[in-house]
Amino acid sequence: MKAMRSIAAVAIGYAVMIAGAWFGQESVFPGTEYGSPVLELLTVGVLTSVLAGMGGVVTAILAPSRPYLHLLPMAVLISIETVLLYVTGRVTGPLWFELLAGASLIAGTVIGAWVALQVRRRMTGNGGQIAAV
Repeated sequence: MKAMRSIAAVAIGYAVMIAGAWFGQESVFPGTEYGSPVLELLTVGVLTSVLAGMGGVVTAILAPSRPYLHLLPMAVLISIETVLLYVTGRVTGPLWFELLAGASLIAGTVIGAWVALQVRRRMTGNGGQIAAV
């Protein structure tokens, strides 16, 4: 049962991260790419990281005892996707720009998980662990 919960935490967290990143990049600011105005790039980058962070929140909620461990497969998937998008020419920026974009997604998920843990600690008063029933 723990294995299924771990797999679900990674899969659902990753899906939420993708949905958040897509919403920020394609729905709110469609057409933003390397070469867009700097303020627009910064705004999209921050918004995308925050929205991707929701994937980290979901992962932390579903895997409360070791959320950061569950973020590792997500980080690997983000890294693979970033490299594949670059290699296949589906993104327009230089490699450093695309790697930075992928890193911002990873950072967003870590920060999201950290925020979820801080909220849980304050709500439960026991260091973030769910009390055994």
